[in-house]
Amino acid sequence: MAKILIVDDEPRILLLMKSLLKANGFEVETAKDGPSALELVKGGEIQIVVTDLRMTPMDGMTLFKEIKAYNPSIPVILLTAYASVETAIEAMKSGIFDYLTKPFKVDEMLACLKRAEEKIAKNASVASISASEPLRYRFENFIASSPAMNEVCETISKVAPTAATVLINGESGTGKEVIARAIHKSSTRAGKPWVAVNCAAIPENLLESEMFGHVKGSFTGAVSDKQGLFEAANGGTLFLDEISSMPLILQGKLLRALQEKEIRRVGGTKDIPVDVRVIAASNANLEEAVVKGTFRSDLFYRFAVITIDIPPLRKRPEDILPLARHFIAEEIEKGKSLPRITDEAAKILLAYNWPGNVRELENCIKHALTFSQGKDITPGELPTRVTEHQPTGHAFEGSAPTGGTDSASLRTFLKQKEKEYIGQILNASGGDKEKAAETLKVNLSTLYRKLSED
Repeated sequence: MAKILIVDDEPRILLLMKSLLKANGFEVETAKDGPSALELVKGGEIQIVVTDLRMTPMDGMTLFKEIKAYNPSIPVILLTAYASVETAIEAMKSGIFDYLTKPFKVDEMLACLKRAEEKIAKNASVASISASEPLRYRFENFIASSPAMNEVCETISKVAPTAATVLINGESGTGKEVIARAIHKSSTRAGKPWVAVNCAAIPENLLESEMFGHVKGSFTGAVSDKQGLFEAANGGTLFLDEISSMPLILQGKLLRALQEKEIRRVGGTKDIPVDVRVIAASNANLEEAVVKGTFRSDLFYRFAVITIDIPPLRKRPEDILPLARHFIAEEIEKGKSLPRITDEAAKILLAYNWPGNVRELENCIKHALTFSQGKDITPGELPTRVTEHQPTGHAFEGSAPTGGTDSASLRTFLKQKEKEYIGQILNASGGDKEKAAETLKVNLSTLYRKLSED
């Protein structure tokens, strides 16, 4: 049975409730006011708090807020003889576990405590599941040292408990699936299925069948009924990566599935109800795709209610070394000492622009560990493309800039001219980035990176 703390400024109530709960098998502590109750909570053994609302010098709502700030997982039950709708609404909105009025019924109190115990057990179960996952997928250990990623973590904490669809934007390798997993693992669906699919990796003619399933004989090769990904994810979360590559006709069916919460298998006539939270991700600009007509506006706005933008690694250098150390810890066997990144190697890691983002950094660390053989990581163990990276620019006709001629001003000049040249090519191609990238002889992701650079 749980250990319960009863807080009330009336000694008679404390004695009565202590006797009642002990008789029903609970371990009970008592406190006559908020400050002494808070001390007991911080002792670490209290699992449930039952507190009076009207007390001095700290009332029950203030005590609840203090407990929530210290440990939000402790259920707090409010008791009051001054019942009012307003107080109940304020308490429930603030996250109070339950609200009972004096004089309460014994069976009502016991039922409330039983629900609180069930919540504690459920939280412990979810924590156990999370602890078995790799570090990168555990929100509580999410690697976020930069202000930008701390903001992402804050968004995750607010979004995860809801049922809302989410759109995650970011370049390839920034960790969009990691963010999606963090949302799933921090949600009430944490113990239910997690299903991830890369929409660009499945041939267009097979994607509908993969998503919604099919019935036997619906097309050549359909020798039996097949369950789709929506059904496989029922009760849990479906992650759709590179959603911009989904064909328009399938986008319409996805929209219907989201709105109606039901799907129909290919070749089938029966609607199948599904309870799935969908998280989508894209490394392309979906607003531009809507303008071009390659992505449905109604589907975009369905996802765009909640968007999470993952900045590229070059925009958050504060995360580079913490991530590098995290990847080292992942690769080294438990119990062995971790190699150190020397100051010289750290400077190189910080100077590199990481076009492949976090994924490239992870591969870089794996490469370095392979050659360091357990010793400290020096510049010699880093990949050549990282150690020999130099800022690049194009040759332009025209006069040199006036003012100083140091290397910093030269880089600034070349960068500015590069942006001007890219702008000219974009204008000449009518704003078509794919055509511009082809003219510039760079891939599309490089062009997007160049355009996003300050």
